[in-house]
Amino acid sequence: MREPESSSRGHESTPGRTVYLAELQCFLCGSLAGTIESDRKPLPPYGIWRPADGHGPAQRVADWRSIRCQRCGGALYTETLEAVIRHDDNEELRKEAPRRGRPPKWLVEERRRQREAAESRI
Repeated sequence: MREPESSSRGHESTPGRTVYLAELQCFLCGSLAGTIESDRKPLPPYGIWRPADGHGPAQRVADWRSIRCQRCGGALYTETLEAVIRHDDNEELRKEAPRRGRPPKWLVEERRRQREAAESRI
Protein backbone atom coordinates (compact mmCIF):
# COMPACT_ATOMS: atom_id res chain seq x y z
CA MET A 1 0.00 0.00 0.00
CA ARG A 2 1.26 3.46 -0.87
CA GLU A 3 0.98 6.32 1.55
CA PRO A 4 -0.78 9.46 0.34
CA GLU A 5 1.71 11.96 -1.01
CA SER A 6 0.60 14.68 1.39
CA SER A 7 1.48 12.61 4.45
CA SER A 8 4.87 11.55 3.08
CA ARG A 9 5.91 15.14 2.38
CA GLY A 10 5.06 16.38 5.85
CA HIS A 11 4.28 19.96 6.76
CA GLU A 12 7.64 21.32 5.61
CA SER A 13 6.66 22.22 2.07
CA THR A 14 4.03 24.91 1.85
CA PRO A 15 2.50 25.34 -1.57
CA GLY A 16 3.02 29.10 -1.68
CA ARG A 17 1.00 31.38 -3.90
CA THR A 18 1.16 32.12 -7.60
CA VAL A 19 1.91 35.70 -8.59
CA TYR A 20 2.51 37.25 -11.98
CA LEU A 21 5.60 39.39 -12.50
CA ALA A 22 5.76 41.79 -15.42
CA GLU A 23 8.91 43.66 -16.39
CA LEU A 24 8.20 47.29 -17.24
CA GLN A 25 10.36 48.93 -19.88
CA CYS A 26 10.47 52.48 -21.18
CA PHE A 27 9.03 53.32 -24.61
CA LEU A 28 11.59 56.08 -25.18
CA CYS A 29 14.95 54.82 -23.95
CA GLY A 30 14.22 51.08 -23.65
CA SER A 31 15.67 50.77 -20.14
CA LEU A 32 14.22 48.39 -17.58
CA ALA A 33 12.28 50.50 -15.06
CA GLY A 34 11.25 47.74 -12.67
CA THR A 35 8.65 45.03 -12.13
CA ILE A 36 5.01 45.00 -11.17
CA GLU A 37 3.60 42.06 -9.21
CA SER A 38 -0.04 41.03 -9.25
CA ASP A 39 -2.10 38.02 -8.27
CA ARG A 40 -4.26 38.20 -11.40
CA LYS A 41 -3.83 37.73 -15.10
CA PRO A 42 -4.42 39.73 -17.31
CA LEU A 43 -2.43 42.31 -15.41
CA PRO A 44 -4.71 44.76 -13.55
CA PRO A 45 -3.65 48.41 -13.05
CA TYR A 46 -2.89 47.94 -9.32
CA GLY A 47 -0.08 45.84 -7.87
CA ILE A 48 3.25 45.90 -6.08
CA TRP A 49 5.87 48.07 -7.79
CA ARG A 50 9.55 47.16 -7.41
CA PRO A 51 11.92 49.66 -9.05
CA ALA A 52 14.91 48.28 -10.95
CA ASP A 53 18.40 48.50 -9.46
CA GLY A 54 17.02 49.09 -5.96
CA HIS A 55 16.04 52.75 -6.53
CA GLY A 56 13.54 52.43 -3.73
CA PRO A 57 11.52 49.99 -1.62
CA ALA A 58 8.68 47.91 -2.96
CA GLN A 59 5.39 49.75 -2.70
CA ARG A 60 1.76 49.28 -3.55
CA VAL A 61 0.51 51.34 -6.49
CA ALA A 62 -3.03 52.06 -7.61
CA ASP A 63 -2.18 52.30 -11.32
CA TRP A 64 1.20 51.22 -12.68
CA ARG A 65 0.43 52.93 -16.00
CA SER A 66 1.01 56.30 -14.34
CA ILE A 67 4.60 55.38 -13.35
CA ARG A 68 7.28 57.00 -15.51
CA CYS A 69 10.83 56.03 -16.39
CA GLN A 70 13.39 57.30 -13.84
CA ARG A 71 15.92 57.90 -16.59
CA CYS A 72 14.00 59.89 -19.21
CA GLY A 73 10.40 60.26 -17.97
CA GLY A 74 8.94 58.08 -20.72
CA ALA A 75 5.86 55.89 -20.49
CA LEU A 76 6.27 52.23 -19.51
CA TYR A 77 4.98 49.04 -21.09
CA THR A 78 5.04 45.39 -20.02
CA GLU A 79 7.81 43.44 -21.71
CA THR A 80 7.45 39.96 -20.22
CA LEU A 81 4.89 38.36 -17.94
CA GLU A 82 5.78 35.25 -15.99
CA ALA A 83 4.13 33.19 -13.27
CA VAL A 84 6.19 32.80 -10.08
CA ILE A 85 5.51 30.91 -6.84
CA ARG A 86 6.09 33.06 -3.73
CA HIS A 87 6.62 31.52 -0.31
CA ASP A 88 6.95 34.71 1.72
CA ASP A 89 4.48 35.65 4.43
CA ASN A 90 4.65 39.43 3.98
CA GLU A 91 0.97 40.39 4.06
CA GLU A 92 1.43 44.15 4.33
CA LEU A 93 1.97 44.88 0.63
CA ARG A 94 -0.18 42.05 -0.66
CA LYS A 95 -3.47 43.03 0.93
CA GLU A 96 -6.43 42.43 -1.28
CA ALA A 97 -7.69 45.32 -3.31
CA PRO A 98 -10.85 46.81 -1.83
CA ARG A 99 -13.99 45.17 -3.10
CA ARG A 100 -16.37 47.27 -5.10
CA GLY A 101 -20.02 47.72 -4.37
CA ARG A 102 -22.19 47.76 -1.30
CA PRO A 103 -21.09 45.58 1.62
CA PRO A 104 -23.46 42.80 2.70
CA LYS A 105 -26.07 43.62 5.34
CA TRP A 106 -24.50 41.32 7.91
CA LEU A 107 -21.18 43.17 7.61
CA VAL A 108 -22.83 46.59 7.92
CA GLU A 109 -24.65 45.39 11.05
CA GLU A 110 -21.44 43.94 12.54
CA ARG A 111 -19.53 47.18 11.93
CA ARG A 112 -22.38 49.19 13.50
CA ARG A 113 -22.28 46.99 16.63
CA GLN A 114 -18.50 47.35 16.89
CA ARG A 115 -18.75 51.13 16.53
CA GLU A 116 -21.46 51.35 19.20
CA ALA A 117 -19.42 49.13 21.56
CA ALA A 118 -16.36 51.34 21.07
CA GLU A 119 -18.39 54.50 21.71
CA SER A 120 -19.95 53.05 24.88
CA ARG A 121 -16.47 52.40 26.35
CA ILE A 122 -15.53 56.08 26.07
